[in-house]
Amino acid sequence: MLELLVALTLPFKAILHAPTHTPHVNTPWPISIRVTDRTGHPIRARLTMRLLLGGVPVGKVDNGRVYTFTGTWRERKGEEITFPAEGRGHRLTFEALVTARGRTVKLNYWVQPR
Repeated sequence: MLELLVALTLPFKAILHAPTHTPHVNTPWPISIRVTDRTGHPIRARLTMRLLLGGVPVGKVDNGRVYTFTGTWRERKGEEITFPAEGRGHRLTFEALVTARGRTVKLNYWVQPR
């Protein structure tokens, strides 16, 4: 119930789109993140991404780079996220930290590279 109340008080919506929870290692994993106001209009946001293992940060995506975008963000073609062979079989949490209108939302998505 608390999550619902928090979602209703946020001044924006953020959605993560990913093709699979089980990406192949050394293969591009194209994700996208869309941020809109509560009426569905694209808004400006900041994004940084990291990987968690058991809730503990174990890696930064794109070396911790912070992206600023309006509406939809996606990696450039040829620069998509790839998981190294060492990650095979480990259940991780991909976390996208989205900040807009003075609030930050964590979008968590479990992944297990194969």
